[in-house]
Amino acid sequence: MSRIAARVEQEIPNASGVSVSIPLRELPGALASDSIKSMEIKIERFLFKGSNTNAELEISASRISKSQPTRVGSLNVAATIPTATILQSANFNDAQIVGNTLQVSAGAGGAGRATLIPKYSSNQIYFELVSVSFLGNDIPASSLTDEVKDEIRNRSKRSLNLPQGLQVRSVSLSDRGLSLEMQGRDVQVNRLAAS
Repeated sequence: MSRIAARVEQEIPNASGVSVSIPLRELPGALASDSIKSMEIKIERFLFKGSNTNAELEISASRISKSQPTRVGSLNVAATIPTATILQSANFNDAQIVGNTLQVSAGAGGAGRATLIPKYSSNQIYFELVSVSFLGNDIPASSLTDEVKDEIRNRSKRSLNLPQGLQVRSVSLSDRGLSLEMQGRDVQVNRLAAS
C-alpha cells in the first residue's frame, strides 16, 4: 500500500499524509491486472491551488488504471475545511458553528444573531441568510430585504477552483468544518493537482 500512497503523492503533489486501503478480497486482482477495482484514500492535508486553504480529503475511487496517466472511472471526494479556517475566513464578528449553521452577530451592537447556511453555485461558496433572531424572536429571511440578504452573500463569497473533472454535489457545515461532496467520472488524476 505504501507504493500506492507514494504514487498518489507523486500524482497530487499538494497532498500529504496519504493513506490508502484496498479491500482484501480485491488485492489479488489488483496485483495481477492493469487496473484496481476500488480503493479508499485519505489525505490529511490537501492545499487548494491558488489559496492557503488546507482540507482533509476522503476519496472513494473505482476502476483505477495503473497506466500513465492514471485515470479513475468513478471518483467521490469529501473535502473538509477545518472549523478554525472557516471561522477565520467567514468575515463576520463572533462567528460560531451551531449544528449545521453559522451564527453571527447581527444588528446594532450585535444585539441579535443571524443564522446562515453554506451554499455553492457557479464555482463560489457563500453563506445564505436563513433567519435573524432579536430578543428571542425569529425573523425569517423571506421577511428581510434583498439588500440585507445580498450583503451577507457578497461578504461571505469565496471563489473555488475545483479540480478538473469534479463537480460539487453538496456543501454542508458541521463541528468538523465545511464539507464539500464532489463527484467525477473518468477523471485523470494528475489534473486534480493542476486545477
